[in-house]
Order: sequence, then C-alpha cells, then structure tokens
Amino acid sequence: MIKTNWHTHTSRCGHAVGTDEEYVLAAIQGGLKTLGFSDHAAYEQSRRTDRMDLAQFPDYMASISALKEKYKDQITLYLGTEIEYYPYEMDLLKEYRQKLDYCILGQHSLDLDDDRSYNATSPDLLNIYTDRLNECCSLDLCDYICHPDVILWSYPRMDGSVREAAERIAAISKKYNMPLELNTGSGVHHGMRQYEDGMRYAYPTRIFFEEFAKADCPIIIGLDVHDPKLFLNDTDLNRAMSVIEGLDCHILYDYDLVSAAKERKKNI
Repeated sequence: MIKTNWHTHTSRCGHAVGTDEEYVLAAIQGGLKTLGFSDHAAYEQSRRTDRMDLAQFPDYMASISALKEKYKDQITLYLGTEIEYYPYEMDLLKEYRQKLDYCILGQHSLDLDDDRSYNATSPDLLNIYTDRLNECCSLDLCDYICHPDVILWSYPRMDGSVREAAERIAAISKKYNMPLELNTGSGVHHGMRQYEDGMRYAYPTRIFFEEFAKADCPIIIGLDVHDPKLFLNDTDLNRAMSVIEGLDCHILYDYDLVSAAKERKKNI
C-alpha cells in the first residue's frame, strides 16, 4: 500500500459511502501517513447530484479541519477538492484555490452538467477535452490532473487519435510541470470491459502511459477512494499497476503537493 493519497471523496458527492472519520480511520489502519480529501467541487450553476451542493461546502471544510486536529498525531490530513474547469465558474474556482490546501483537476464533463467525457467516441471530443486541461493548467488552477484518460471510458478503440491525445497531455504536463495521475478508482474497480479492439480497463490505459513514460512525465498514484474499505484492499491498485508494467514511469511516491500548490497560488 502507498503511504500518501491525495484523491479521497466523501458521501457529500452522492456516490461515495461512509463518514469522514471512517475514511481517516481506515487510512490509518491501511498504513497511510498523509491523506488529502478532495471531494467533487460544487458549482453555482450545477444541477447535478454527483458532486456536493454548494451549501455543503462549509461543513466539508469544518469537518476535515476538525479531523485534522483530532488525528494529528496519527496521520497528516489536508483539505482539497477535485475541480472541473468551466470558465464561467472562474470566481468559484479562484475561491477554492485560495481557501483550500490544493486542487486536483478531474474533467468529468466538457461542459457543466453534460457527460461527454464519459461518452466520447470521436477525435473532436478528445481535442476539446485536452483543450480544457491545457487552459486550466495554464491558469494555475490545479496541482495535478486526475485520471487523464477518463475521456476513454467509452472510446471504442485505441487508435491514432488516442495516441495524439496522450501526446498532447504529456506536453501539457511537461510545459506546466503538472503531475498526471495513475488512477485506481472506477476505471479498474469494475473490471475489464469489451471494446471494439479487445478487452481493457476503461482507465488507466496503456497507450496514455506509454506516452507519459516516453516524455518522463511525473506520475502520482491516486486511489480515488469512494469507500473507506478500499484503503484496506490493494486489488484496484494492483490492477492499475498492471497496466503500466514494464514501462519506465516517473512515479512520485513522496511528492509535496501542498508546497507545489502554494507556489502556483502566487500566480492567481
């Protein structure tokens, strides 16, 4: 088991289970030394129920802050959020940036309240997706890119367009010194799926990490936990690691994400 995880959700997002304290206790039991909470950010204009409501944000901050103090002798806790980049929510994105220890970018939707990252089947949507990542990173609004290959959830085949998208994301990572995530969440948790060109996990994907390894992009392992019990089971981690077996990936096991965030915040 890894010792640091920055990608942890809470029940406020509507698709996670357990109390905040149960996540902390399970992380301690699982041997983690550093735990960052990064539940899905709320938005002013959102109608979705798979992220916290804006009214829940103060409680989220208060709860994690209290647990940080309560368990300070057993584990180091940080308070972050998993944002999606929407230019029309810029004021709120900047507020999260200033109030929280860090922000990670998980672009689940190409526009607020749509599902095109999960339903992408054409190269034009891959291009829109990578454009969103690039713009967010250029504005210093995030500190690493979660599941950079989430856009491949429904993509039918590993073709040239997929490799081009991976190359673009690798270039973004190098340009902005932006770590990319090897995600051990839903993409592997539900097992392999049948695509036009064979069986694979929805993400992570071999093609993406071939390009990330080639470019020597920094990689962070993110457990993307939605259930405290997953801190006590390495099955999903082992599945994700199997995808990159044999690749010379530059994995950051002890990366100081909070210090990096402090530097980026200076540019906001």
